[in-house]
Amino acid sequence: MPPDSPPAAVPAPELPKFSPPGLIALFVAFAKMSLAGFGGVLVFARRGIVDQHQWMTADEFNETYALCHFLPGPNVVNLSVVFGSRFRGIPGGIAAFAGLLGPPIVVVTILAALYSRLAKSMRCGAFWPACPAQRSAC
Repeated sequence: MPPDSPPAAVPAPELPKFSPPGLIALFVAFAKMSLAGFGGVLVFARRGIVDQHQWMTADEFNETYALCHFLPGPNVVNLSVVFGSRFRGIPGGIAAFAGLLGPPIVVVTILAALYSRLAKSMRCGAFWPACPAQRSAC
């Protein structure tokens, strides 16, 4: 190639086509995270957002999570609201928030109803007074 010739055009690499998640996809993804993570959802959130769905890169996730450290409240709850709002605005933030907190609230409500029924039964009646939590409540 002669030294005075123009440089050859290099085609731009094709970027993966990314469509932002819908409201239902946000709700379902965060519901799965909340039900899988007992005591800590961050690992499941990172795996779902970065690895499985590829909605963010690892650096974007880390930056968003760092912002959530600055905001008041639980970090993963803040992450759900910020993440949902980033892609679908206020409805997206609400969908992700509801997906993160809704299923555990339903599970705890069902367990409370079962506890209420079982606490009154004769079989469990002898057990509950011996329970340390029951004794401390008196």
